[in-house]
Amino acid sequence: MHTKSLIVDTAASSCYFRTSVGGEGRKALIQITERCNLHCAHCFVSAVKEGGDLSLTQLTTLVIPRLRRARVERITLTGGEPFVHPDIIALCRHLAELGIPVGICTNATQTSDDQIEQLAALGNVHINVSLDGFRPGSHGRFRGDQSSFELTVATVRKFAATGLLQGLLSTPNTLTTVEEFADLCEFAVQIGAQYVLMNVWTLT
Repeated sequence: MHTKSLIVDTAASSCYFRTSVGGEGRKALIQITERCNLHCAHCFVSAVKEGGDLSLTQLTTLVIPRLRRARVERITLTGGEPFVHPDIIALCRHLAELGIPVGICTNATQTSDDQIEQLAALGNVHINVSLDGFRPGSHGRFRGDQSSFELTVATVRKFAATGLLQGLLSTPNTLTTVEEFADLCEFAVQIGAQYVLMNVWTLT
């Protein structure tokens, strides 16, 4: 499979996007890495274990200054899995120093307790976690690793306990039963998530 690299000599991939949940001002999403530890059925960037990262220097001297000139007020970091990026904490700290709120979209399987503590201390970070069902046979299988489910749920609880969690992102699929979505929403209420956002996905 041929995929387009997110890193070229003259530019770095990013895009503007709108969401159906809160927040004012112009927002940008930055794909900081091509790499991911999982292999999700619905991945639209074909992320794999091997791949490139945007370096911290590229991000701080090229991407972010351009976004600021474009009047971007909020930034969301994604991948791949953003927590495999070696400099994600340094990047979030840089954005905090600029006064830019940061969102992170993650599968919640690669985040350490130390990273959670550091992000919570910054005070400008919120996290959205992908949960595509509420059992290993749905969420885990859909993401290519059934063991990922328990780790994801445990990490979500840690995000919630430290005030980092904002929402849960779910992609309905044929592996997930209707009843699971009720369980997922109940879990969201229990941990204080602000929303459960359902993504539209069509297999082609």
